[in-house]
Amino acid sequence: MNKKWTVFICVIACFAGAACRQKTPDRYDPQQNYERFINSHVFAKCEAVNTPQARYSLAKVLKRPGNDIDYYKIRFVNGPCKGSVVWTKDLVLKTSPVEDASLIPTGTVVLRNFDNPKEPFNKDITDYWNTAVVLSTQRAHKGIIDLGFPRDRNDFFPARESIYIHNVRLINKPVLKDIRQFIK
Repeated sequence: MNKKWTVFICVIACFAGAACRQKTPDRYDPQQNYERFINSHVFAKCEAVNTPQARYSLAKVLKRPGNDIDYYKIRFVNGPCKGSVVWTKDLVLKTSPVEDASLIPTGTVVLRNFDNPKEPFNKDITDYWNTAVVLSTQRAHKGIIDLGFPRDRNDFFPARESIYIHNVRLINKPVLKDIRQFIK
């Protein structure tokens, strides 16, 4: 009889302990994994390199500029140039996600995901990126931003697209300027 009561009390204690225990947070957060993946790489021009329509892909820096050379040695980790090793100066070293699009000034140059997917944290889709100029943030409360894609320095009526905010990244280093030359 004593053994039955001991087992019964142990079972009750296990259920009570399980009910009181808090659920541990999920360690798999796609947004954090996506940010870690992007922040551990740089963006480099992969296609149409010497044009404003250049496509950027993620790359890993293999060698930084030194005293004798002014170029970065990189290897592309995704996109059409995946696996290619090149020397380049044209890199976007640091970007950040857009927190509040309504605070971005018109004319800011940003990177945008070429595919513009609705699901923001799928790293398999983020192969192509382009630079774009912010034209309007009036629909930022809906999660949309209007961007322009000038083709050359005289293109004052560029192609326009509405992009989901989660597919836009602010360029922090180096700061890029609009290629168009406005008369002041």
